[in-house]
Amino acid sequence: MQNSKININAAYETHTGLVREANEDALFADSTIGLWIVADGMGGHHAGEVASALAIEEIPKSLKLGNNLSDAIQQAHTAIRNATEQGRGGWNMGTTVVALKLEDLHYQIGWVGDSRAYCWNGVDLRRLSKDHSYVQLLLDQGLISEAEVATHPSRNLISQGLGVGGIDGKTIKVDVVEGDLSLGETLLLCSDGLTGEVDDESISSILAETEDNALRVGNLIAAALVAGGSDNVTVILVTPEA
Repeated sequence: MQNSKININAAYETHTGLVREANEDALFADSTIGLWIVADGMGGHHAGEVASALAIEEIPKSLKLGNNLSDAIQQAHTAIRNATEQGRGGWNMGTTVVALKLEDLHYQIGWVGDSRAYCWNGVDLRRLSKDHSYVQLLLDQGLISEAEVATHPSRNLISQGLGVGGIDGKTIKVDVVEGDLSLGETLLLCSDGLTGEVDDESISSILAETEDNALRVGNLIAAALVAGGSDNVTVILVTPEA
């Protein structure tokens, strides 16, 4: 339950972008239970929409049953695989996910894939999540530089996702980080439709322009569209305030 002395200033939006015919992103936002989710579906022919919809349906349901965030995300993975086996959606459907659970000023963030979480303290933008992607694996092994990531031909390939798993196509590893915010700090959740078009420095500049989260969300999505809008883009901003 949220502390009655803390107000949650949250804003969110999803946009199809300028190239894709359909929006396979999905979001969940509920300040009363302190839960926000971004899911970026993949698989085409509406399958991605099914996978992302299942993710934002299953995770809240599992949390309400008393499961922790990591287990809730694992259960969403199982639900998507079961749906595939039952002929719902498509055989190769999957989704990335990044989910935020906030209780008072304590946050817990879990993710699979390359949807991201950041913390903005009014000056610096700090990335909290680490992409589950092939370029991240190459970067970790020192095979490419940070400067090469944005233009690498495999930059859109994830190493695991809900429904599609990792090397064996089945097993996933949910990464989780947690910490405490100060009042006024902002958490950003987004799909790669934002980060694929707008670099971290530009995101910082946009967040610094105003303290109005609704304006910030609109400006971030507008920046992604101006940069090409090649993918669906989803943005959530959450700021605890006195």
